[in-house]
Amino acid sequence: MSRTPASRARVTVYRLTGTAPLDALIRDKYLDRPEFVARRVTVAGTTGLLVSGQIRAETVRWADSLAGYTGLDIEAYNDTAAAALLLNVEGHVYALCYGMGHHLLNYGLVEPGFGLQYLARVADVDDLRSVTRHTIDHRALIDRRSIPTGGDVRAFGLAELGTVVSKVVGRGIVAPGSKAVTIRGADALNMPLGRDPAELIKDLAAVGATLTQPIAHPDLELLTRLTPLQPRHPQRKKLDARLIDALRGETEERLGTGWPWEQSDEFGAVDTVRLLHVPGAENVTLPWLSIDELKKIAGERPSRNPLDLFRTVKVVLMADDDTQLSPQIPVLKWIAFETRIDDKLYFFHDGRWFAVAQDYEGQVRAEAARILVNRSALALPAWPKGQEEKDYNKLVARRDGRYLVLDRKLIHTAVHPRGIEHCDLLGPDDEFIHVKRLRGSDDASHLFAQVHVAIEQLLYDPEGRRALAQKVAILSKGKRTAPETPAKIVLAIGGRDKLRVDDLFTFSQVTLVRLAQHLETRGIQVEVVAIPPS
Repeated sequence: MSRTPASRARVTVYRLTGTAPLDALIRDKYLDRPEFVARRVTVAGTTGLLVSGQIRAETVRWADSLAGYTGLDIEAYNDTAAAALLLNVEGHVYALCYGMGHHLLNYGLVEPGFGLQYLARVADVDDLRSVTRHTIDHRALIDRRSIPTGGDVRAFGLAELGTVVSKVVGRGIVAPGSKAVTIRGADALNMPLGRDPAELIKDLAAVGATLTQPIAHPDLELLTRLTPLQPRHPQRKKLDARLIDALRGETEERLGTGWPWEQSDEFGAVDTVRLLHVPGAENVTLPWLSIDELKKIAGERPSRNPLDLFRTVKVVLMADDDTQLSPQIPVLKWIAFETRIDDKLYFFHDGRWFAVAQDYEGQVRAEAARILVNRSALALPAWPKGQEEKDYNKLVARRDGRYLVLDRKLIHTAVHPRGIEHCDLLGPDDEFIHVKRLRGSDDASHLFAQVHVAIEQLLYDPEGRRALAQKVAILSKGKRTAPETPAKIVLAIGGRDKLRVDDLFTFSQVTLVRLAQHLETRGIQVEVVAIPPS
């Protein structure tokens, strides 16, 4: 017995921005190829454009192997079908993609996060099935979590600040009286749409109407609060241009340097920074990678695009004995920048652009402010002008014997063979004190990430705990013992009377908040003390 054809069929849909003609939304290379055909169409009275054809790959990879075995030439290809149907529905252009149809689109005009935005408005908050996410912190963790029976946002770890969602699969009701369906959301939206032409247009109009509604459940707002920008994002050219202007010193927007996530474990005794492959110069050795030095390098080479230049120039962390402490990392990954377009905040960190939802920006600021006002009762002496951090830590211990210097006393383990510091000073009540004189607000991200790495070792690496206990016993001549885990972490900020939220880049605020959340859930208190200059 034949089955009745379903009234709806699953399809992947993108929404495109701008007011360009429909054929301008398709990449020229496909419009110009003879194996593709572009035809004007009408669907239930709605004008559209259908582009379809075959994408032919090069000779299959295994052909060379067979030719080598047999001495015969093998001609074999994989042809992939691709089609995209573009429809202008109530002022928005939707692209229904089939096969490899998404390759046909001019991706710079694709509306980012369209699928996520829709899913956040219709999904059952307790019936998410799969989430692909990564974290804004030192681990740069990317993972995909699945719960076949469904779960809420907290089951997927989305309640943590600094979590970026790139794809979600959930269940939701898309029309009154209908059954729940599976919806996949990313830049694209994948869901069942009407097979009947009139129903298709009605469904697309309903999608557009849904996106004008507020997100009903606050937990679902977590899906859209922080968005990584793809290379072809429509704002990328404008954002890159602003960053270029800032590196050339032509604007006063917020620019600095930040510690790349891939180097979060390199917290040994870094004494200098070496720049390699600087055009027309020998290797450059600096006490630190300041943004002023980078602007100078860019300014001396006005014919070079600074972004291209700083992809080529590499950074290496060095010790005093000329030991290389890190691999070569492009300078671009060390640059931090923030700007606003149409009152929306974007930040550049670790070589990537992110868009920040306005409500999320306020949430991060409020949480960071709460942490920064949690002042420590410790009274540390003023920081003498020009004194290095290592000498300041020794000064503290000389003036008050209750402090033990652990600065540069590296703990070497199988996990951290190059060594890390657990803290700079062990306080009177076993506080783990991390001292940092901020050259600029961007240095704070280094401090917060450093603390995160150190505490991870204490919590999860028995070898690290044993090594710390041995180090403390030796340095204190048996007078002190190291706690298994600290009850309190103190962030000692040098060079200013107090640290304000506005002193921190947005990514530094996120890193601070994630650090505090991570520690507080483990019963470890976070406090801040400002060290004024003398």
